Amino acid sequence: MRRVSTRIGQAALFLLLAVSLCAVAYANVEEAARLFDEGNASYREGNFEEARTAYEAALGLGFESAALYQNLGNAYFRLDRLGQAMVNYQRAAGLRPANPEIKHNIRLVQTRSRDRFSQVPTPVLTQWWNGFIDGVGMRSLFWIGTVTWLIGTILAGYRLWTAAPEAWSRRVVAILCGLGLFLLASTLVTSAVRSNIAAGVIISDRVEVRSEPDDGSRSSVVVHEALVIDILKSQGGWAEIRLPNGVTGYVP
Repeated sequence: MRRVSTRIGQAALFLLLAVSLCAVAYANVEEAARLFDEGNASYREGNFEEARTAYEAALGLGFESAALYQNLGNAYFRLDRLGQAMVNYQRAAGLRPANPEIKHNIRLVQTRSRDRFSQVPTPVLTQWWNGFIDGVGMRSLFWIGTVTWLIGTILAGYRLWTAAPEAWSRRVVAILCGLGLFLLASTLVTSAVRSNIAAGVIISDRVEVRSEPDDGSRSSVVVHEALVIDILKSQGGWAEIRLPNGVTGYVP
């Protein structure tokens, strides 16, 4: 009897904890929504610093969305803080890569940036594949591949169970399984490649890119606020970066 009572007490305690966590999460969602609306109202009134503060507070509650990052970027842009504007536009683009308004905002910040680097050409096939992935969405493509492969597997099992001799069913199974595996492998490889290189944004007004991770090393180029770069690795307070033209170096 004592053991049963102990288990009931543990279950009740677990249920109380779960209810408490749900209540806290719901309260945070409500507060984040309130701060988002408050930021929008401040932005419409031209109070861009108050809007920025409200949006940052909403993010501080642990919630994010493309709209929240985009609006925060708009507030920073109005405050003429181009680096932070680009940071948040890039984060918004990471959640909604095909959104034309976010792309327009990124181009708008780029026109205000002081840096004009030539872009390393991207192979046409890579451009097409990245556009396809961003347009469909990597998560959607993953689930399409999973469902396609499952349907092919189920049809293959049906053929074995019924010993169906039809040639068309064999071809359908091969196509579905092959297409499903191709989509799954493609999304996994693309995700792995993209995760190996982190994107970064210069937020200081002026930064010297050095040949070595040392203040005394030679300065190869000077970059400015809002430039988007690749972060190759970090070590000892320095980051090795790659500029749009392919040049690499180190910045604090």
